[in-house]
Amino acid sequence: MNENSPQTDLLIQFLDGELPREQMDSLKKSLTENPALREELENLRLAKEAVKSYGLKNRVRLIHSEMMQEFKKTAVPKTSLIKMITRHGLRVAAVLIVLFGISTLYQYITSTPEKLFTENFKTFDLHTTRGNFNTILEDLYEKGDMQGLIQQFILMKTPEAKDYFLAGNAYLGIHESALAVKTFLKLGQLNKTNNTHFYEEDLEYYLALGYLGSGKPAKALPILEKIHADQNHPYHEAVSAWLIRKVKRTVKA
Repeated sequence: MNENSPQTDLLIQFLDGELPREQMDSLKKSLTENPALREELENLRLAKEAVKSYGLKNRVRLIHSEMMQEFKKTAVPKTSLIKMITRHGLRVAAVLIVLFGISTLYQYITSTPEKLFTENFKTFDLHTTRGNFNTILEDLYEKGDMQGLIQQFILMKTPEAKDYFLAGNAYLGIHESALAVKTFLKLGQLNKTNNTHFYEEDLEYYLALGYLGSGKPAKALPILEKIHADQNHPYHEAVSAWLIRKVKRTVKA
């Protein structure tokens, strides 16, 4: 948020529904013409939701405290105790549902390709591979020495499919997503040239993550949709409908 914006107070009044009508048209015009002002409004909106969420959490704690105080009082008939628990339970459930909705909406609104990459990237597990890795690269990968692995990969004159795949994951591991994409694409081209299918399904998932990490959700989306639609794909469980929706939002943003 731009704390020095002279229109911050107006934006706050606008969000609270307290802006005088005579100033409303002028502010709307400014929002249309000024991207920075629109961004400030969105930040204020998110801040307001965060405050609301914090208030709901406090309300849940208050209800819980009330329940404990009542339980500490003199003994009550069993039927009354059940009614008391049910009444308070429903109140807590209602608050939690609203809180969950706000949290979900916040996650959706604040989604970015890079954030989605961070949330979904997990280092490839060598033990689940369907092929054998070059010993040197495998040792470096298992040690977590991604920089060393990449240096060894660069020195290779004729890398094999397995080398490209490991190097691509190493690039993802050090947040060099653009280089990871280039490496994965070379593996894809190698498979196409040789009519092979080395790491084909793994490649799809990690290439999509590479596109997200490099800020290209439009290229990641069709790959993720393909994985999500194929229940037999080994990464089907990792690509939920909710992830697809968030990626779509970043494409439209």
